[in-house]
Amino acid sequence: MNRHILTTALFALTLTAPPVVADIGLSPFAGFRMSSSVNIQTAGASTEDQIDFRDSVSQGLALNFDLAEPGKQGELYFSRQSTSARLDNGLFASGVASIDLTIYQLQFGGLYFPAGKSHGGFVSGVLGVTRLEPEDSGYETHHRAALSLGGGYQFFLTEQLRLRLDLRGIYTALNSGGSAFCSGGCELRFDSSGYLQVEAGAGLVIRF
Repeated sequence: MNRHILTTALFALTLTAPPVVADIGLSPFAGFRMSSSVNIQTAGASTEDQIDFRDSVSQGLALNFDLAEPGKQGELYFSRQSTSARLDNGLFASGVASIDLTIYQLQFGGLYFPAGKSHGGFVSGVLGVTRLEPEDSGYETHHRAALSLGGGYQFFLTEQLRLRLDLRGIYTALNSGGSAFCSGGCELRFDSSGYLQVEAGAGLVIRF
């Protein structure tokens, strides 16, 4: 009899106990990224042109962890975009009109939910580095500082699952006068302080 009462009591406690709150979220996502042009010039000459990055699909992974203050999370953001760069009016040093490349971003920052929860509307800000990596190893790879600001909404599905929608602007800083996708002797130089990309993405947040 006592054993039956104890079993019943334990079962009742498991039903009334609050769910365990997750403090880490892993979010694979896919999106679409649009880019502005980059002004360039030929070294030692007055010739000016623009590099255009093709709008294309992006993929990535975001890792979030809850901070002590409700509604705040740290975030580690990684993304990649397969695209191409082409000159509006000229050719690159090797005589080609466009270069296939992959753009990587690795950034760290945080999310803020004004409602003080781990779901609902949020704003985001992360800072890190952009890697511009041409597929042809004959061209130089560039690393530049980058900043991302944005916002979105996380729909509550279960305690361990959210649907996350994002809209972010990614600004990559360029040192004016720096080389631009050189192969051998380089004549192209960045003539811009940076370029902006806008990314719309969606993914599932798995919390544990």
